[in-house]
Amino acid sequence: MDISTMMKMRSGWDQFQRNHPKVPAFIQNVRRKGFREGMEIAVAVRYPDGTEYKAGIRVTDSDLDLLEAIQDM
Repeated sequence: MDISTMMKMRSGWDQFQRNHPKVPAFIQNVRRKGFREGMEIAVAVRYPDGTEYKAGIRVTDSDLDLLEAIQDM
């Protein structure tokens, strides 16, 4: 990754934190506690037109290595 891309990402992340101050704290809390077998990860997306998509998983032992690798990115 070149330096200009890294600078754009940094600038974008800074703006995101200003716009959505609760999200970084949420991410930090989840990272601090870590991933555990049996935990549930749920995601919901609602569009302005009312369309909604939801998904969720219950973390299994076989998911842990992948989730930890993603966390370390």
